[in-house]
Amino acid sequence: MRVVLVLTALAFLSSGTVLAADERPDPGLMWNRTGLPLTFPLQVKSPPGADYIVTLTDTETATPALAAYIRGGVFFRVLVPPGTYRVRFDYGTVWHSAEESFAGQKTLHLDNPLTFETRGIGRKAGHLVDLTEMDLDQDTAAAPRTQEQVLCQVSRTEIRPNCRLGDETCEPTEKSDVYTSPYGINSRYDFSRESYTRLCD
Repeated sequence: MRVVLVLTALAFLSSGTVLAADERPDPGLMWNRTGLPLTFPLQVKSPPGADYIVTLTDTETATPALAAYIRGGVFFRVLVPPGTYRVRFDYGTVWHSAEESFAGQKTLHLDNPLTFETRGIGRKAGHLVDLTEMDLDQDTAAAPRTQEQVLCQVSRTEIRPNCRLGDETCEPTEKSDVYTSPYGINSRYDFSRESYTRLCD
């Protein structure tokens, strides 16, 4: 009888752990309390074996600005608002709830605040935080490595002729796919513009 009770208790605890894991937040943004647009990159590299909540706190007001959930060992990037923030990582292996977060939760603070800002024209300065050297079994973790991550906005314009080059008898279409002349003249060319971001050289 005692063996049956022990096995039942173990099964209950095991199912509870699985349920807690299934109820973890989805990876990504949890909340943004700044009201500002999310435009600057924050990338985090983390080891497997635990999940993390990263919280950004405004250095001027000392109020939490943004939080995001990270699955350990999985690629993670989130866009954050402009500003200078203190960064805190709470982490653990078993998720309890939004109010209690992790069981046996541990916390890591970055020593220096991170600034997210626009530099020049089309250059957005963010950061990469590398936690892969953390020892999850210790109360204190190895100092994380940080480096700037700057994204450049690039625009490309494509010109497509509506008529073959040199064909003076061609009548341009009345309405092009993209471009409409402000003078009411049918265009001999279509113009399209594409914008995207990439890591700056």
